[in-house]
Amino acid sequence: MEHRVRKVGYLGPGEVSFGYMAARKYFDGQADVMFEPRESHEQICDDVGRNKLDHGVVAIENVCDGMIAETIHAMDDVNGKFGVQVVGEVVIPVRHFLLSKSGAIDDFHSVFSHESAIRQCRKIRSQLESRGIHFQRCASTAEAAREASQKSDIAAIASELAEAKYGLKRVQINQNAENVADRLDNVTRFWVLSSWHAQRTGNDKTTFLLNLDQHTPGGLQKVLGFFAEKEINLLVIFANPIPGKKWEYTFFIEFQGHITDDKMNEAWDELRVKGPLLSPPRLLGSYPSATSDADPSAAVQSGL
Repeated sequence: MEHRVRKVGYLGPGEVSFGYMAARKYFDGQADVMFEPRESHEQICDDVGRNKLDHGVVAIENVCDGMIAETIHAMDDVNGKFGVQVVGEVVIPVRHFLLSKSGAIDDFHSVFSHESAIRQCRKIRSQLESRGIHFQRCASTAEAAREASQKSDIAAIASELAEAKYGLKRVQINQNAENVADRLDNVTRFWVLSSWHAQRTGNDKTTFLLNLDQHTPGGLQKVLGFFAEKEINLLVIFANPIPGKKWEYTFFIEFQGHITDDKMNEAWDELRVKGPLLSPPRLLGSYPSATSDADPSAAVQSGL
């Protein structure tokens, strides 16, 4: 029987984005995988939901910039329609470089990059804006590098891979042409998506999306209490604005543990029955952790 190749989507273009690096790291050594670029995190999520991709790799959190809102919006929409699940995660170091065709700061008037990358480089942005240089958001750091390779008046904040791929040069500012991120320990966490659930490994995370009834005093405290009473550790909570609705939010909540753990399952049932919610809570996935002290390598494979 012919062996089927799995398609993995990542934020492109080309093979120079941090999404591509994350995908390669997660699926390292697996010969039955083909990597396919997509134009946005939304398209990655949607193509996984429509079974055009077997897996998708999307950025979810950066240590400088926090949660990636566009990914939460995309998962909120696609999970509700197609039930796309988070089945794994991978963390990669992120080094940003200011790149242009000439490498001369006087030759460009704009800097292109993904909005999260721009926010990860606030210090250099402030310096450049004081010189009258403008910043322009685009779909990815890879797209920014491609634009910079085509126009001499544009620079990009992008990766070393992009620098080599597009023949760009590092711009030297204050005798420094190295990493321009605000933190040298900058890392980004990526989700791995699929259309099925990951198995329990004993080193897992569980993520929910909730729409709270804001007219209930202490509503959020009550929700968190269902889990705290069972000594389930809260890892992340993030309020994401609901598009088209003023002052209303979808809460992204992540806990330590798997949905099949007895305590987690009990808390989930209480949340569904007693939670002060506008709509039923949604499970985005339970998946092996890559940010704890435990080695997730074996768990990663089981989630595939």
